[in-house]
Amino acid sequence: MISALCVLLSMMMAVTPPVAQPESLLTAKLILAEVARDGEENRSSGIDHAGQCKRFQADTFAFVSTGYRLSSFPEAALYMPLGHEKPEVSGRPVGTCWEMPDPSTGNAFAEAARFDYDRALTPKQNLEAARAFLRQVRAGDVLQMLATFSNGTQRGTHTLLFTRPYDPRLSTLYWVDSNLDNHRVDGIRYGFAHAYQQRAFEDVAAWLAWDENNGATLYRVREDVEIR
Repeated sequence: MISALCVLLSMMMAVTPPVAQPESLLTAKLILAEVARDGEENRSSGIDHAGQCKRFQADTFAFVSTGYRLSSFPEAALYMPLGHEKPEVSGRPVGTCWEMPDPSTGNAFAEAARFDYDRALTPKQNLEAARAFLRQVRAGDVLQMLATFSNGTQRGTHTLLFTRPYDPRLSTLYWVDSNLDNHRVDGIRYGFAHAYQQRAFEDVAAWLAWDENNGATLYRVREDVEIR
């Protein structure tokens, strides 16, 4: 009997999934909270408005992160950065990256990867560099980009949250965002939260590699996040 129980216990342990790390739990909560806001309409004409793409992401993160902290700075409230880094500081076009305050302030994100159009390379080589950058996408990564949309007809900055990791079998990227589409009411712009955005992997790579001033950064929740 004891031997049989030992075998059963061993089998259960073999199929029991590993305990999720706090940063993975926080990332999952962030994705679920953003999906729950699908279809939400908010004013988006300024950085302080919930419909604006960066503010949508930052507000949602503030909501889900209250029960977490950084192990090295337990007193600091967690937050997602909002400000664009100035070109004279970053050496990159404005809109491709955020200002990244020290984690001692509660900044819960770290740079995971970056793409910058390299004028020393051919357009084809830059496209491959954009592909290599996007292959690093994980679920919960936040993308800050300066890109060219709609076959070159629109160019600007945008922030989004990937809901799935890159999977070469799918050749598709999935994300949640706000204000990629918007409309005006009495001259005031409103943005919509979209929980089920998806584009072909090659299309998104082309967005980044379209213009020689484009660029992007992937941000990821820090690994030293812990539950309060």
